[in-house]
Amino acid sequence: MRIAVMGAGAVGGYFGGVLAHQGEDVVLIARGAHGDAIAKNGLKVDSHWGSFNVKVPVTDDPSSIGLVDLVLYCTKLYSNDEALPSIERMIGSSTSILTIQNGVTSGSIIAGYYGWDHVLQGATYIESGIAGDGHIHQSGSTARIEFGEKDGSDSERTTAILKLLDRKGIQAVVSSNMLDALWNKMVMVGAIGTIMAASRASLPEILASPNGEQTIRSTMEEIVAVGQSQGITFPSRCVESKIEIAIAEAEEFQASLQYDLTVGKPLELDDILGSVVKMGLEAGIPVPSSAALVTVLDRFKHGS
Repeated sequence: MRIAVMGAGAVGGYFGGVLAHQGEDVVLIARGAHGDAIAKNGLKVDSHWGSFNVKVPVTDDPSSIGLVDLVLYCTKLYSNDEALPSIERMIGSSTSILTIQNGVTSGSIIAGYYGWDHVLQGATYIESGIAGDGHIHQSGSTARIEFGEKDGSDSERTTAILKLLDRKGIQAVVSSNMLDALWNKMVMVGAIGTIMAASRASLPEILASPNGEQTIRSTMEEIVAVGQSQGITFPSRCVESKIEIAIAEAEEFQASLQYDLTVGKPLELDDILGSVVKMGLEAGIPVPSSAALVTVLDRFKHGS
C-alpha cells in the first residue's frame, strides 16, 4: 500500500515512522519546524520497542502527493474544515481514510466529505509526545489501533489494513462495533484529559488531591450516562475498570489537551467533552461535572 499520514505529530508520526522504518511506502504530512526537521534529519522515534531514525518523505502540501491507498488521518479535530478539503487529490476510487482522531463524531464528519465507502472509524491507545522537532517519544507497551467498518462487518479492506498494521510496535484489531469502542475510549480521554488540562496537574497529582478521584469518577459516570442515551453499550464495571487503569498507569498518562493548553494551541474541547455536554443537555441528562470542566477551559479553546 501507498500510505499518507495526515498530521504526523506525536501519534501520526509514531505510526508512520514505525511503518516507514519497517519498509512500507509512507509519506508524512507535517508543518513547520517539525516537518522541516524530518526533511533535514529524518524522523527520530524513541519507543518501548527501541529507538530508530528513518528517512521518510515529508511535505506540508497534501495535494502534491498524488493518489494513495490509505490515509491515516490524525489531524486535530478543530483542523477538519481546512484539512479535509486538502486531501482530496489523494483520494482515488479505492482509497481508504482511517481516522484515529479523538471524539465520537470524526467518522461521520469525514464521511460527509468523502462518503462511508472511503471511511473507516478508528481509535488509538498510545502514550506519545513530541520530544523536539522531528523527534517523537513513545512510552509503555501499548501502541494500539482499533478500527472497523461503520456496520461492523468484515471486509477486504479491513483485512488488508489489519495485515499492514499488525507488526512490532503496533497492535491492531478490527472492531465489530466501532462506535461503542469510541465511546468507551471517551470515558477515559474525555474525563481525565480534560481534568488534567483544567487543573494544570499530572494524573498522580490529581489522584493525590482530596477530591481528585471523585471528580474523575463523576465525569466518567456522566459520559457513560450520555452514551447510554445515544444507544451505546458499555462493558460492565466500565467506570471502575477505567479508574483502576488510571491508578495503575498514572505515571505514564499524557493528555494532548493539556499539552495543547500549555503551549497555547487551540483545544479539541468542543469535539471531546464538549460534545458530551451538548448531547447530554439535548437529551436531558445532568452533566454538571463535565459542564464545569468545559466552562473552565472554554476561553482557551482558540489558543493564544
